[in-house]
Amino acid sequence: MRLTGVGGIFSASHHSPEGVLHGHSYEVWAWFGQADARGLQQQLDAVLAHLDHTHLDDELAWGEALAEHIAAQLPGCFEVEVRRPLERIGARWRRD
Repeated sequence: MRLTGVGGIFSASHHSPEGVLHGHSYEVWAWFGQADARGLQQQLDAVLAHLDHTHLDDELAWGEALAEHIAAQLPGCFEVEVRRPLERIGARWRRD
Protein backbone atom coordinates (compact mmCIF):
# COMPACT_ATOMS: atom_id res chain seq x y z
CA MET A 1 0.00 0.00 0.00
CA ARG A 2 1.28 3.47 -0.87
CA LEU A 3 0.47 6.31 1.48
CA THR A 4 0.88 10.07 1.10
CA GLY A 5 1.74 12.03 4.24
CA VAL A 6 1.31 15.71 5.02
CA GLY A 7 2.33 17.56 8.16
CA GLY A 8 1.76 20.70 10.15
CA ILE A 9 2.31 22.42 13.47
CA PHE A 10 -0.03 24.14 15.92
CA SER A 11 0.11 25.44 19.48
CA ALA A 12 -2.60 25.05 22.09
CA SER A 13 -3.12 25.05 25.84
CA HIS A 14 -4.84 22.63 28.22
CA HIS A 15 -5.06 21.87 31.92
CA SER A 16 -2.89 19.16 33.43
CA PRO A 17 -4.58 16.51 35.62
CA GLU A 18 -3.49 18.70 38.56
CA GLY A 19 -5.34 21.67 37.08
CA VAL A 20 -2.31 23.65 35.87
CA LEU A 21 -2.89 25.60 32.66
CA HIS A 22 0.00 25.22 30.22
CA GLY A 23 0.64 24.93 26.49
CA HIS A 24 2.46 22.85 23.92
CA SER A 25 3.55 23.01 20.32
CA TYR A 26 2.26 19.97 18.45
CA GLU A 27 3.62 18.46 15.26
CA VAL A 28 1.02 16.50 13.28
CA TRP A 29 1.45 14.02 10.43
CA ALA A 30 -1.56 12.63 8.58
CA TRP A 31 -1.37 9.71 6.13
CA PHE A 32 -3.72 9.04 3.23
CA GLY A 33 -4.13 6.41 0.52
CA GLN A 34 -4.03 8.98 -2.27
CA ALA A 35 -1.39 11.15 -3.86
CA ASP A 36 -2.87 14.68 -4.06
CA ALA A 37 -0.43 16.08 -1.50
CA ARG A 38 -1.35 19.72 -2.14
CA GLY A 39 -5.05 19.14 -1.58
CA LEU A 40 -4.38 17.00 1.48
CA GLN A 41 -2.06 19.66 2.89
CA GLN A 42 -4.82 22.26 2.53
CA GLN A 43 -7.25 19.98 4.36
CA LEU A 44 -4.84 19.39 7.23
CA ASP A 45 -3.94 23.09 7.42
CA ALA A 46 -7.63 23.96 7.77
CA VAL A 47 -8.11 21.48 10.62
CA LEU A 48 -4.99 22.68 12.45
CA ALA A 49 -5.98 26.34 11.99
CA HIS A 50 -9.10 25.64 14.09
CA LEU A 51 -6.92 24.21 16.87
CA ASP A 52 -4.08 26.74 16.75
CA HIS A 53 -3.85 29.08 19.75
CA THR A 54 -6.93 27.59 21.41
CA HIS A 55 -7.59 25.91 24.72
CA LEU A 56 -8.13 22.17 24.25
CA ASP A 57 -11.06 20.60 26.06
CA ASP A 58 -10.14 17.99 28.66
CA GLU A 59 -11.14 15.14 26.33
CA LEU A 60 -8.57 16.34 23.75
CA ALA A 61 -5.73 16.88 26.23
CA TRP A 62 -4.28 13.42 25.52
CA GLY A 63 -2.41 12.85 22.26
CA GLU A 64 -4.35 9.72 21.30
CA ALA A 65 -7.68 11.53 21.53
CA LEU A 66 -6.28 14.54 19.71
CA ALA A 67 -4.99 12.33 16.87
CA GLU A 68 -8.40 10.64 16.54
CA HIS A 69 -10.16 14.04 16.58
CA ILE A 70 -7.95 15.31 13.75
CA ALA A 71 -8.38 12.10 11.72
CA ALA A 72 -12.18 12.31 12.02
CA GLN A 73 -12.08 15.60 10.09
CA LEU A 74 -9.90 14.27 7.25
CA PRO A 75 -11.76 12.02 4.79
CA GLY A 76 -9.65 9.11 3.61
CA CYS A 77 -7.14 9.45 6.43
CA PHE A 78 -5.50 6.17 7.49
CA GLU A 79 -3.28 7.41 10.31
CA VAL A 80 -2.52 10.53 12.34
CA GLU A 81 0.52 11.01 14.52
CA VAL A 82 0.65 13.83 17.06
CA ARG A 83 4.03 14.69 18.56
CA ARG A 84 5.32 17.12 21.14
CA PRO A 85 8.90 17.24 19.88
CA LEU A 86 10.37 19.27 22.72
CA GLU A 87 9.18 16.69 25.26
CA ARG A 88 9.81 13.75 22.90
CA ILE A 89 6.26 12.51 23.42
CA GLY A 90 3.98 11.22 20.71
CA ALA A 91 0.73 9.41 20.09
CA ARG A 92 -0.83 7.79 17.05
CA TRP A 93 -4.30 6.95 15.80
CA ARG A 94 -4.63 4.36 13.05
CA ARG A 95 -7.72 3.13 11.23
CA ASP A 96 -8.41 -0.53 12.02
